[in-house]
Amino acid sequence: MSFLVELPPDQYDRDAFANFSGTSTGFDLGVARAMMWMSQLAYETHVPETITEISDLWHLSGLGLVSKPARSTLPLTDTRGIIARKDGATIVAFAGTDPLHLLNWVSDFSLGRPKDEVHEGFRDAAAAVWGQVKGVLSNAVARGSPIFIAGHSLGAAIAVMTADFARRELALGAAQIYLYGCPRVGRDDFVAPYDLAFGTSTYRLVHGADIVPTVPPPLLGFHHVGGYLHCASGGRFNVDTPPLAVGSDEPMADAGVGQQLGNLFIGISENTRSDAVGNLSVLLPPGIGDHLPDRYCAALTP
Repeated sequence: MSFLVELPPDQYDRDAFANFSGTSTGFDLGVARAMMWMSQLAYETHVPETITEISDLWHLSGLGLVSKPARSTLPLTDTRGIIARKDGATIVAFAGTDPLHLLNWVSDFSLGRPKDEVHEGFRDAAAAVWGQVKGVLSNAVARGSPIFIAGHSLGAAIAVMTADFARRELALGAAQIYLYGCPRVGRDDFVAPYDLAFGTSTYRLVHGADIVPTVPPPLLGFHHVGGYLHCASGGRFNVDTPPLAVGSDEPMADAGVGQQLGNLFIGISENTRSDAVGNLSVLLPPGIGDHLPDRYCAALTP
């Protein structure tokens, strides 16, 4: 995994769960903050000392790591995630892809023409770990534990697929699903039943000029799930602005490939880190810089 998405323990927010409620229903900015930080922690599955230190800091229990090679048409090596319990709730969060591969990733989405109801790369990445995650969610359903599923970037698409696997195989009908920088996952045949089950409890957050939520484009038949919430580059998500109703294909719903790639280089993505890696990240095109997980964490910090 790239150094651009890893954080040293001293840069993790000790108050990430300060406003988390395991019984929360409906969009909750405190929960959104906690779920984004969980998605950030999922990038550290190969650094067990960081996982241990931060899980102790946040008083998480039942910790489990997900890391398995994925056979995928997308440029990724494995599917990574983290499982935990907090305040009686079960949390499953997934990491995304290496930002240094992102241009190839976007090209695959925009220029390829997959024919299935969902992009096979998303399905395969989620399927790689479904056996492990299925057991966790099945136990949570049996216990009546509230379920939170989250992810950043490709991890957000994996979160969507995981919720849908659970809908189909476990009859899961209630979960809070938080997505950060999520691409369009599937076509109408996938989106319609997903949104019927989880549309009003799926919250899709987009920071600044993040390019990933603009792909694959609707002209290829792909659509977003859940409700949409946007904040400006370097800004904050607003507790007074609830997500748009289910059905929005923003951002850049009508953009072609040329406009998508042009938007990649408009503006500047502000550094939110306090180390040399953060200083280097300002050299990235804004459409990629705004996609970095630390930018989303900062946009959810009060």
